[in-house]
Amino acid sequence: MRPFLSFLLTLGIAVPALAAVPAPEDIEFFEKQVRPLLAENCFSCHSGAAKVAFAGLRLDTREGALKGSDAGPVVVPGRSAESLLVKAVRGEMPKRMPPGRKLTETQIAALASWIDRGVPWPAEAPSTSNATLAFDLRKRRREHWAWQPVQPVSLPALQNNVQNKAWPLQPVDYFILARLEQRGLTPAKPAGRTAWLRRVTFDLTGLPPTPAEIQSFTADQSSNAYDKVVDRLLESPRFGERWARRWMDLMRYTESHGSEGDPAIPFAWRYRDYLVRAFNADVPYDQLIREHLAGDLLPNPRTNPTERLNESILALAQFRMVEHGFQPVDPWEDRVKWTDNQIDVFSKTFQALTVSCARCHDHKFDAISQRDYYALLGIFASARPTQIPTDEPAVLNKNRAELAQSKLAIKAELAKAWDKLADTAAAQLLQDNPWFTVRTESFRLDLTAAAHFYSNELPARRAFNAQHFPHSFNPSDPGWVIHGLNTTSTPGEIAIEPQGARVITGVLPQGVYTHLLTPRHSGIITSPRFKIDTDYISMKVSGANGAAVRLIVENYAVPRGGIYNQITPLNDSKPHWIRWNTNFWKGFTAYIEFATADMLTVPPGKDAKEGRSWIGVQQILFHNTELTPKDDLPAVAALLPADPPASPQAYQTHIAATLRQAVQAWRDNRATATQAALLDHLIRQNLLPVSLDALPDVRPLLDRYRKLEQDVPLPRHAPGILEESGDDQPLLIRGAVSRRGAPVPRRYLEALNSRPYADRRSMRLQLANEVASPDNPLTARVMANRVWYTLFRRGIVRTVDNFGKLGDKPSHPELLDYLAARFVADGWSIKKLTRMLALSQTYRLSGGDAEPEPLWQHMPMRRLEAEELRDTMLAVSGQLDTKMYGASVPVYYSHETGKTKDDRPKGPLNGNGRRSVYLEIRRNATDPLLEVFDVPKPSTTRGVRDVTNVPAQSLALMNSPFVIEQAGRWAQQNEEAETMFLRAVGRPATPAEADDMKSYLAATSRRDLAHALFNLKEFLYVR
Repeated sequence: MRPFLSFLLTLGIAVPALAAVPAPEDIEFFEKQVRPLLAENCFSCHSGAAKVAFAGLRLDTREGALKGSDAGPVVVPGRSAESLLVKAVRGEMPKRMPPGRKLTETQIAALASWIDRGVPWPAEAPSTSNATLAFDLRKRRREHWAWQPVQPVSLPALQNNVQNKAWPLQPVDYFILARLEQRGLTPAKPAGRTAWLRRVTFDLTGLPPTPAEIQSFTADQSSNAYDKVVDRLLESPRFGERWARRWMDLMRYTESHGSEGDPAIPFAWRYRDYLVRAFNADVPYDQLIREHLAGDLLPNPRTNPTERLNESILALAQFRMVEHGFQPVDPWEDRVKWTDNQIDVFSKTFQALTVSCARCHDHKFDAISQRDYYALLGIFASARPTQIPTDEPAVLNKNRAELAQSKLAIKAELAKAWDKLADTAAAQLLQDNPWFTVRTESFRLDLTAAAHFYSNELPARRAFNAQHFPHSFNPSDPGWVIHGLNTTSTPGEIAIEPQGARVITGVLPQGVYTHLLTPRHSGIITSPRFKIDTDYISMKVSGANGAAVRLIVENYAVPRGGIYNQITPLNDSKPHWIRWNTNFWKGFTAYIEFATADMLTVPPGKDAKEGRSWIGVQQILFHNTELTPKDDLPAVAALLPADPPASPQAYQTHIAATLRQAVQAWRDNRATATQAALLDHLIRQNLLPVSLDALPDVRPLLDRYRKLEQDVPLPRHAPGILEESGDDQPLLIRGAVSRRGAPVPRRYLEALNSRPYADRRSMRLQLANEVASPDNPLTARVMANRVWYTLFRRGIVRTVDNFGKLGDKPSHPELLDYLAARFVADGWSIKKLTRMLALSQTYRLSGGDAEPEPLWQHMPMRRLEAEELRDTMLAVSGQLDTKMYGASVPVYYSHETGKTKDDRPKGPLNGNGRRSVYLEIRRNATDPLLEVFDVPKPSTTRGVRDVTNVPAQSLALMNSPFVIEQAGRWAQQNEEAETMFLRAVGRPATPAEADDMKSYLAATSRRDLAHALFNLKEFLYVR
């Protein structure tokens, strides 16, 4: 590098003209954020598509943008504040651009960021106009290596390609050695035993070897000493923690939604624990794919007999780890944005493709059409965010049959008691209730008048409702999504009270309820999606203990007050009407969610008691007036005979008979809606007893029920989704949310010969099966490359998240195909593939600087990742708590209070000694030590982390309160200096190093020595 250029870079001064090869993430930013913006707003006047480029400015090529207009340059690479283009769109020039409209702040910020990044633009033919070469999917698929089937590799033929046949230990070594010998090179010498042990221990567990492990391995001269180490590490629980953290980078794991307020994702940590268990158990990778995409749709979900969990359904949490805008004015735009993120994460993680670059146009380089993108968007857009029970079915169904039998026995005893008390209830009704008080001398006239009134009143009420509430939903209609142990009931259902002196509260009308066996059963009930086209929605509902009903507009499930505060808590067991004003949301699609407290996507409120939250839905009406629907089932109407009896005594007999008929019908599960309403009314008027004092024969039955009910475990929950079997989504012309084209049938990529999916109920499962197929040319290659990268610090395809044309080609294509085929043949086992690579001769090579071309003549040196650095400090200081699983330790941040509304009080400096994988990860709050050592922001897939070398890192190692604290803790262990050195760097100190440490100790303190060891380069790097 020229000295002056080096000097400029040292000063941090931008030199964009020399930045010939932009970073892949910058190209992706341009394709996703900038090119669509320019195409939508600028190309009509400033591109090759215009007859004459206005003012001589073209913005459809990089050279055009850099050349500028007739008046001069409009962009200054690296300096957006000085760029006329940014000033024009901000309205700081005589003419605002684009004419007639104003870019949003987000769009302007994207333009500015693009310029500050140095105006990155993918390499393409010079002077390419907006009318680019025709998109030829078949040609692109045919000409690019990644779309071709995995090719079988003959191992015997491979072995014949090398001369030094004694060198390879594993099949992969033949590929590496053959390439080296072709170049006239020989492999480096093997690393020393201690260096290899430190390397493999960090790579497989993320922790350093202990002095005892070092001593054991160096003393073991058996032929399988290396094998025993690798097998021990693969069986260590730390292996799953290490791989879980890697995978969390791919899934942009987070426990909050970001934006203003940074709302929490309740129980997101259960997904992290799922990953730890899955990688420790070596769950086949194709199974992991199916769980991540369709864990709720698998015919035979994977369960955990020890934890009693439905493991498969836990993987769905990855769909929920998206950023939500704070009260977006256009929720459809926000929905498209975060669904785009889901597509981006899915396609990069599992296929190493940048599918989301095709949102606004056919992919500029790869065999991915814009229709491919919207076919996937339709699949993901039909997934509704929610909280879901994660227990295995046996747990959720505990005591279910016994509770149902106990409930029937209680119901029979209630019916028996009520039948006996029918005469008494009838007499009491006539005596005390003014509705039924009749004069002896005119009671026939009164009854006739009342019957006549209701014979006219009921049709009038129905006509009123039909006129003012013409559109309705009924929970029994098709399209409803009901999750949990919910029951669609006929009229007359009851719910036994789990506590208190009452057996039941009332008799329920027809509807859907979550508590018919026990309110400890959580549940969620959602309506079909509909377009909001009325001013009001009225609902007849009931519920208690923190349950709520919410309007979910365009799947925006994290309301934070204001315009999104269409949420009504329910704390009334009696069905009642509530009304919403929905005028603001006209034109958007939405659905109505009824959820128990623990299934809300926002944390449960203070009203949730002992998990006994429940909800019931009876009716939903859409209307344009503020009127309230009229009840067309008044209980009194059931007691008015068509032919009035001759005397009050006879009328009392009639009431008793009517009541007995209702009780018998109710007992036999054939009660009409009118009979159910009558019984409920009499119960609530205390005319039919439901208290234990009045029902001694019910007490033993109720005691048994309550004992069974108390033994039902409270469900555990995690973030998840529900499949709504929605409609195909429209293609958005140029990606603009306001320009909807024709719907695109849902399927996978056309380049992989996918066809539209027929079954709407299992779209994600069909997608998962296509991705997890051994015939998919990408899936096994991508994962094999990721495993190789984790061990060899550089992928066979260097761009591990992009196998497309803008990504790198495989350095050893035959090796990649061998690994992919072997991976599938070994049952998609990550551990088997890891074992083979870790025991290879290539992995044993001594370390050195990174090679310009990946030949693996030696192992590249790497710096510890942020979590490895922190965990190692805890391990060597003796403070590491190896406890696994559980709620995350709140994030520690250097400022005293949170930066955003929903930040909790900061966590402890040392994270309670837990491994970094168990620390909370929030979008808007990051541990300062991890942040300075390049822990990634949870925004999208990061298969390769940034590795910076900045002064802040040295300053952190010297001044971080955490580092200083751990140095002090380590000093308290009173270890010998040589033991401290061995623990820190994984090898014994030389005599000179031992003397230096003794001299240093004599002049300072043991804490200073520990702190100095933390600052050694050999502590920070792995060779």
